[in-house]
Amino acid sequence: MGKLLSLLSRDDSNCCTKNKYDVFLDFENAQPTEAEHELFEEVQAVLQDSESILDEIQFYKGAGKEIREAIATPTPECQTKAWTTVVPLVLKLRRFYLFSTQLEEIVPKILLHLCS
Repeated sequence: MGKLLSLLSRDDSNCCTKNKYDVFLDFENAQPTEAEHELFEEVQAVLQDSESILDEIQFYKGAGKEIREAIATPTPECQTKAWTTVVPLVLKLRRFYLFSTQLEEIVPKILLHLCS
């Protein structure tokens, strides 16, 4: 595969290289073959939540301020405020982690299929 990529990435700047190859790959309209269909469905299932998860990760702010306040001022209201802030964030982090484990499982399958 590396040899293929090096062939495709040549440009005309070096007079000693062979011709440049123009290759068009239409990823948006590609359809899986019968042999690829099972893997395609598995990848689709993993990726369906990817945009929302990426948005949540991008705007994740954490609860450091609330935790520091609860430690510095250990009153019941500060601790309750910290707890109500931390619990939803822990659930988000768990969702992120579960998504990352799904990606960790699917990427080798994709690479195995592409390289075989």
